[in-house]
Amino acid sequence: MTDFTEGRPTLAEYPFAPHFFRRRDGQALHYLDEGQGPPVIMVHGNPTWSFFWRRLVAGLSANFRCLAPDHLGMGWSSRPAAGAYGFTLADRAADLTALADHWQLGRPAHLVAHDWGGPIGLAWATAHPDRVASLTIMNSATRPPGGYRLPLRLALFQRCRPLNSFLSGRLNLFVRGTAACGVTSPLSPAARAGFLAPYAQPEDRLAVARFVEDIPLNPGHPSYETLAGIDHRLDAQPWPLLLIWGLRDFVFNRAVFLDWRRRFPRAQALVLPEAGHYLLEDEPERALARVRAFIEGVEKD
Repeated sequence: MTDFTEGRPTLAEYPFAPHFFRRRDGQALHYLDEGQGPPVIMVHGNPTWSFFWRRLVAGLSANFRCLAPDHLGMGWSSRPAAGAYGFTLADRAADLTALADHWQLGRPAHLVAHDWGGPIGLAWATAHPDRVASLTIMNSATRPPGGYRLPLRLALFQRCRPLNSFLSGRLNLFVRGTAACGVTSPLSPAARAGFLAPYAQPEDRLAVARFVEDIPLNPGHPSYETLAGIDHRLDAQPWPLLLIWGLRDFVFNRAVFLDWRRRFPRAQALVLPEAGHYLLEDEPERALARVRAFIEGVEKD
């Protein structure tokens, strides 16, 4: 089991103090805990880590307590062996619940989620609605819109475990490919190094591969009912909602965004026509300004 509680690479764009929460089995969950004030929980997806939130953390921590965990097997969290952890949506949600208890929030939190961090964050939020002040969703989904089909380049990884293990684990193509295709302008060398840093060795990439396999596209999938339950409970929640969308995302595309708009017509929205999946790389200033204004508005109300 790799443990990053010591010996992490130094990253120019990630100047934050590390914090760790140890589960009962000894696995360590890494997280950022920056600033003071109303809590803002930021939940990343695949194949990113808390590095994805670095600009949001830096921009909000003067007035808010910014909490950004790394899922187990990702970022600077421990690397459990294949049989030591489930790597499912339910497992991720249980980890977030344990972290939220550990953080002793003291007041409702503003949840910000991206990619498959959306279902993970919403699993916790819909199970504890009184602990949530607002919700910000960035290029994510809890259900596919009608007629939606997984893009071929992602389906290639999702449908065949041996092929996915080779491409994602051995060749690191999922991490490298997303870093290249997830933006509309090439990442800076420092940003690219940051996204790739935790996944330098094949043994560091198991969680990335398993994350892809946990996309529940049919009722026979182990996480299908979990996601369906989250989606159903979401309809009953009255939280203020902000949607921030990079329209040049080939996975969480315009159809996914419009499905959110139809479902939640009162939600606020910031559409970024020239941003890709890594929208905080393509449009960091606009996204930060809108998130800050939204959260501050909720706090004033």
